[in-house]
Amino acid sequence: MIIAQAQNLEQHFGANTIFSGISFSIPDNARIGLVGPNGAGKTTLLKIMTGQQEPTSGAFTINKGIDVGYIAQENDLDEAKTIWDEMLTVFDDLIQKNNQIMQMQQQIADNPEDQELLKRYDQFAYDFEQQGGFTYQAEIKSVLNGFKFNEDTWSKIIGTLSGGEKTRLAFVKLLLQKPPLLLLDEPTNYLDLDTLDWLEAFLKNYKGAIVTVSHDQYFLDHLANEIFELNFGKLTTFKGNYTQYTQERELMSAQQEAAYEKQQEQIKKEEEFIQKNLVRASTTKRAQSRRKKLEKMERITPPKHKTKVKINFQSERPSGKEVLILKDLDIGYPDKTMVSNISFQVNKGDRVAIIGPNGIGKSTLLKTLMKQLAPKSGSIKYGASLDIGYYDQELQGLDSTKTVLDTIWDRHKTMPERDVRSILASFLFTAKDIDKTVAQLSGGQKARLTLTVLSLEKDNFLLMDEPTNHLDIEAKEVLEQALNNYDGTLLFVSHDRYFINQLANKIVSVRNGHAKIYEGNYSYYLDEKAKQQASAVQVNTANNTEPAVDNTNKGKLSYQEQKVRDSQKRKLERAIQDAEKKIEELEKQEKEIQTEMANPDIAASFEKLGPLQEQLSAVQESLDQANNDWEDAIDALDNFE
Repeated sequence: MIIAQAQNLEQHFGANTIFSGISFSIPDNARIGLVGPNGAGKTTLLKIMTGQQEPTSGAFTINKGIDVGYIAQENDLDEAKTIWDEMLTVFDDLIQKNNQIMQMQQQIADNPEDQELLKRYDQFAYDFEQQGGFTYQAEIKSVLNGFKFNEDTWSKIIGTLSGGEKTRLAFVKLLLQKPPLLLLDEPTNYLDLDTLDWLEAFLKNYKGAIVTVSHDQYFLDHLANEIFELNFGKLTTFKGNYTQYTQERELMSAQQEAAYEKQQEQIKKEEEFIQKNLVRASTTKRAQSRRKKLEKMERITPPKHKTKVKINFQSERPSGKEVLILKDLDIGYPDKTMVSNISFQVNKGDRVAIIGPNGIGKSTLLKTLMKQLAPKSGSIKYGASLDIGYYDQELQGLDSTKTVLDTIWDRHKTMPERDVRSILASFLFTAKDIDKTVAQLSGGQKARLTLTVLSLEKDNFLLMDEPTNHLDIEAKEVLEQALNNYDGTLLFVSHDRYFINQLANKIVSVRNGHAKIYEGNYSYYLDEKAKQQASAVQVNTANNTEPAVDNTNKGKLSYQEQKVRDSQKRKLERAIQDAEKKIEELEKQEKEIQTEMANPDIAASFEKLGPLQEQLSAVQESLDQANNDWEDAIDALDNFE
């Protein structure tokens, strides 16, 4: 069921048109990711959807009885109340009904023979149960714990909380209210990895529609099944998650580019023919006819490309094979130990991610390695020929009084000004920007300037503390690619799971004052954690396990058992053949649709491209499933004994 619709929305700020001609619908089970570059108007669109802002023209309509939840609207916490009491206000109706039930129970005790009263009580109690009357307190506890508000904090007065804690608490309250349409603007900002994983699981099971603006590709990959791209003033919709969107967007751009180039060649030939034949009496009519046809031709617009940051990291000299060895290292401050017994090794070419809850000591570890803090005990051994570069998440390495130009020039005095300006331009600093002081820059600009400085140092070992903070998706993807191509070694702190997953070959998980090493990326780390939890459950339930089976005759199968196994094997072989046949058919369909989309007449029209793109997405989804079925059958056959 459609619960909300946008019809031809247009928004101007002064003489600038932010977006126009935007129409879309939101079903009641929507999981929509709204993406686009900074300044494209994503937050403006969300504000129109909440009614906070009126569009210049067009309308956004919501069905009757549909409440819209928006985190920026929910900062109306009563600062005089405790955390627990404030969360209870979400369930005021249920609390009142509970009081009524208690009154009815007293009435029944006084009049046990009153059948009408008993009947009303049964119905009232049933309705109370169905509305969550017996589970709402457990629900509050679950969401508070998910957002790292432990039980010992529930009695705290809200006015005593930090700004970040109040923001998280407002989010808790919003989720407990369960609005049918939930609008989230960068919901993953400032949440640690554990909270992000919990939030994802919660939102997957959310009974309502969700529209979220996010720079977190991992979050969008695991939550969204539709992507709205807002760019160059227009909204384009794509089926699938973020990864599928990027693939389709690239394919669409490539097809539009190919169709544009093909049409340009055709136009050139026609213009040459017209020029040659217009003045000749024998061919004038033909030339005029072609000119009219050319004038009526619907011109294909070349795809617009956003200017991207250009980042390149390379080392001036190679380091030794062993880059860093930590043994029994304790880190922290004179009055407090943050992490104990850290032992791991970093080798040349490693990409090591340090993860863990906020405030656990991750940044402290990097500062200790940079010798800004002394180790409390243990040893740090640095490898040979090391040149260490450091990216500080607080961006304190920049002098706030210097201009952007001087920030680079003072470090590289012999570099020609033209080269300095060219490098800064590649990091998207305009001619106006480079004369600004560092203090005048935005967080994103400071981050890009710090990366500019770091890229020019040509170090062979980079320590980076939250390098994706302040960067939009496009800049993060460019940074990720640059670090993938980097010929040195990388040790970085991050809460960006997509970034970690793409880069890391080792994970250092810091929690409860200790560090544990996982030899793989973030997906591997999650798998290992799941195995550990499963093992813990098995240990806890060991006393309730089934009696052990006698396996002494395990290798001997009866005739009937062998017959069953042979039948199972034949089924697997048939499943592989069926999957291969299906894959072949789907690949053929995929190729036919892509060929049709490359047709200039179709590529020129988004109206014609849209249905084909949906067909292509459906075929590709079926193809992915067929490939998965084939792999599962192959694995099962390989493991067949």
